[in-house]
Amino acid sequence: MKKITILSIMALFCANAIAQEEIVLKKWNTGLERAQFNVEKKNKQTTVIMPNVENSWTKDTTYWLYNPPIVKCDSLGFGWTTLALKKSITLSMNCMLTNRGDETVLHCYIPLSANVMTNIWLASEETAIVDMETGDQYRARRTFPDSCMGRHITIMDRMVNNSIETNKVQPKYDDLVDFQIIFPKLSANTKKIAIYGVPMWNLRGEQIQIDYRQITKDLSDPYDDAPQFKRARLVSEEKEYNEDDSETWPIYADVHLIKPVNNNTFALWRTKDATYLAIAQKLNRMQQYYNFSGDNPLERHLSDKNGGYYKLLKVIGFPTDKIFWVDGYSGDYFAYVMVFEPLPEDVSVFSYFIDNTLAALPNLNVSELRKNQSLFEYNPRVIKE
Repeated sequence: MKKITILSIMALFCANAIAQEEIVLKKWNTGLERAQFNVEKKNKQTTVIMPNVENSWTKDTTYWLYNPPIVKCDSLGFGWTTLALKKSITLSMNCMLTNRGDETVLHCYIPLSANVMTNIWLASEETAIVDMETGDQYRARRTFPDSCMGRHITIMDRMVNNSIETNKVQPKYDDLVDFQIIFPKLSANTKKIAIYGVPMWNLRGEQIQIDYRQITKDLSDPYDDAPQFKRARLVSEEKEYNEDDSETWPIYADVHLIKPVNNNTFALWRTKDATYLAIAQKLNRMQQYYNFSGDNPLERHLSDKNGGYYKLLKVIGFPTDKIFWVDGYSGDYFAYVMVFEPLPEDVSVFSYFIDNTLAALPNLNVSELRKNQSLFEYNPRVIKE
């Protein structure tokens, strides 16, 4: 009873805290982590061992966390785990940046996906937010729960009388552990930041824009008009195509350019005939390759929590059966758009699968993605020399 009370209090604290915070940067997916997954034959207890990151050499005492702060993924619009292999599991890592009083809080979410989760690394003295315009550094002050700074963390699902009690009930996939890193409050004029020292969430200094503004969209109508996207121009057809020979891949240019947005930004248009899912991409080089093929490209699909399956129909302007090049300029942002079978009106949350096992974009919220449509308007390239 005591443990249940403590868990309830921590969950209530997390829910109330988020409700009282000002969102600086809405939730974003920082990537997928493949971790080791073990099941004990005797008592069926499950264990997830997170992969080593840069801080694996650190000699520290393990922080045993018996009552992790929990939030429900439905309240945030993400948080899904998918078993990919018998001995591994793929976790969706997500973050959100908020202001709480005179401090800025980085929420680092990880799905609670086993009875024991070990080798988690949250933050250290290297953890900081840098204002990319002024160079101001906001160093991490502390973490929540306390004592997570500079230590490897092991989450124990249950403890009774200072000993581990086997829990035969598997954790629910909609439970997220809400780790928090607290910083001094960012300046109100901050527009672009880089977050360092959170490697398990793939935050190693990549720049993040926080000053874009969305145009309010009327969502009273559950359906949208079909979007109009600029179709890429085929510059060079494949030459005796061989997936192992990049010289034979087709080349495309003049793609649908958009204004710079954060990585893993998506938008959705739900029509009665199809569902359009746009994904923002950034060119890091003048020529970059993409691949929608895989072993079976048509295994890409959307799925809802009731088991609904909506298959990929096409990718606008690009092939789905071969690797291809995109020509442009380093620093270009562009959109590719996948067209799926239509989502029913009553589906509010769905996941995107690249095959029949791995959820690449888990637990996406239809309303939130429809609000992003304005971010994908065509934006011609401007070059100043």
